[in-house]
Amino acid sequence: MRRLANVFLVLSIVFIISGGVSNFVLGLKADRTETLNRMVEVNDVFEIFSTNTTAFENLRDELYTDVFSNLYYDNMFTDDGIIKSKLSNYESLVDELDKNAKSLKALCEDVYYPDGNVNNKCFNYKSIYEQVVNYFLSDINVYNNNIKEYNEYQTANNLTYSVKEYKTKKKFIDYNEDGVF
Repeated sequence: MRRLANVFLVLSIVFIISGGVSNFVLGLKADRTETLNRMVEVNDVFEIFSTNTTAFENLRDELYTDVFSNLYYDNMFTDDGIIKSKLSNYESLVDELDKNAKSLKALCEDVYYPDGNVNNKCFNYKSIYEQVVNYFLSDINVYNNNIKEYNEYQTANNLTYSVKEYKTKKKFIDYNEDGVF
């Protein structure tokens, strides 16, 4: 009887240990699968982010070529609606990049992936996004300074035309805390 009890005790211990090991292995496999799926998602979101960044750069170049380089007192009032529309499109692109950056933040924050390429994307998106937002705000500041000078010129010469500055609620970003915007 005692022998039978010992056999049951040993079998019980073996089953408990094998169940624990099996559960641990299944957990590792599930974690690995989840990590691989998240890495695919990081790559997909970063691809969209990269495409939108390129679109931002192209639109910025277009703004400098078509708008800012042709901004004269003679046409500021007449072209104001067109310029504001282009600046609104410019800001919409920054808003889209903001959504992409938030998605990447959710996927990348406090996570280290086994793929160095994915980790680079997680590390670099903040720097790219910081540059995009800060370029946008710098461009808006330059435009608004031109508007301010135009309006001062109009007032000084007793002219009646004035143009409103472009308003945005965006703020400069300094993720890397280098003090440079």
